[in-house]
Amino acid sequence: MMICEWREKTGLYVDGELEPAAQQSFTAHLESCAGCAAAVLEQQELKKAVRIAGKRFSAPPELYAQVRRQLTPEEKPGKRFFWQWAMTTALLVVMAALAGAWFTRSHNDNATVAGLMGHHVEMLANPARPLDVISTDMHTVKPWYQGKLPFTFNPVKPAQESPFTLVGGNLVYAGQAPGAELVYQVRQHKISVFIFSAKDVHGEPGAGPQPFTVSGWQQNGLQYYIVTDAAKEDAQQLKGLLEEANQ
Repeated sequence: MMICEWREKTGLYVDGELEPAAQQSFTAHLESCAGCAAAVLEQQELKKAVRIAGKRFSAPPELYAQVRRQLTPEEKPGKRFFWQWAMTTALLVVMAALAGAWFTRSHNDNATVAGLMGHHVEMLANPARPLDVISTDMHTVKPWYQGKLPFTFNPVKPAQESPFTLVGGNLVYAGQAPGAELVYQVRQHKISVFIFSAKDVHGEPGAGPQPFTVSGWQQNGLQYYIVTDAAKEDAQQLKGLLEEANQ
């Protein structure tokens, strides 16, 4: 079985390390290559699961104290480097194990939702990385998606008294299905609203415990998902505004 020549660039693409033109070419390539699309999704989900584990689990104070005792200024540089390498490796192994356990549970419940949570974490974990389109104006954000998606939608235009602010959006994929990620700000929290064609994306959020508030619904042939670390009430309020705007 031949492997696509683009596959070796998957890691660079996921990390955003390709040149802008190559990044765009790879994005276009994903629309016609199921193998590369699957490889990108796998790497994204793994990276995000590890980041989630890193945020949810931390080493106990006793471990940090032991490391500090081992890495005293009097020690030789070679020994200090060895301890730094050993502790870093150990922590990475622990984080990977925890992330694997969390992701396996989420993946069994709903692979689509797990992937979208990963997209949300990627956005939170890389605040310096710009969105594909940055604007608080729905009349700027909505037209940006024209020609990129096989459907249309109406972003929420929050009223002055609303706590929500439109930040911008990203072009995302669930498998090979293209979709929109609208990003809103509510106080100190970000909310990702994912929109796909309902015929391409299926599945509801699992009933088990999740690291984020997640909700999903269908309306006018579109599948919506909300993912956020904000309060459930905020997610429900934004859902209501989206439903009203897309009636």
